[in-house]
Order: sequence, then C-alpha cells, then structure tokens
Amino acid sequence: MEDNKDNFGFGGNIPDPDEIMERYPIEDDSDTLEPFDDGSEHREINADDPVDVAYWAKEFQISVDDLKAAIVLNGSSVREIKKYLSV
Repeated sequence: MEDNKDNFGFGGNIPDPDEIMERYPIEDDSDTLEPFDDGSEHREINADDPVDVAYWAKEFQISVDDLKAAIVLNGSSVREIKKYLSV
C-alpha cells in the first residue's frame, strides 16, 4: 500500500487539504436545488379563452381537445389538471 501513496504525481509535495479549500472554495448551491414555483399551479385555466387553452395544451403537451376533456373531468385548476395528467 505504501507504493500507492502518490497516485497524482505530487511527489513529496502533497498539498494541504485546508489550503486547497481556501484557494478553491466550494460554492453553496443548495438554494438552486429547490423546485422552482412560478405560481402557475395556483392558476385556473380559462376554458372560454382559446388562447389560454392553447397555451396550457402546449405546456402539457396534449391536444386542445384532450385538455378540454380534462377540464370537464377535473375542473380548470392547473394543479388538478397536472395531477390528472400525472405531469
């Protein structure tokens, strides 16, 4: 095992881990790992507005007719439609 101490070619000058951490700090990205809530789940789809229906059909990647059927079955809440479509 002694023969494998220098696997990275540092020779006898193995860097101090604390010095490396000071020189190359690791950024905290924990805030970017949370799901982004744009508030769209709290919206209602206006089934009487063809533009709104077309927009949400495109968002859900379904046809306008399929979205209208989902609205009839589940109401116009984006959250309920997502749940129905398992999106």
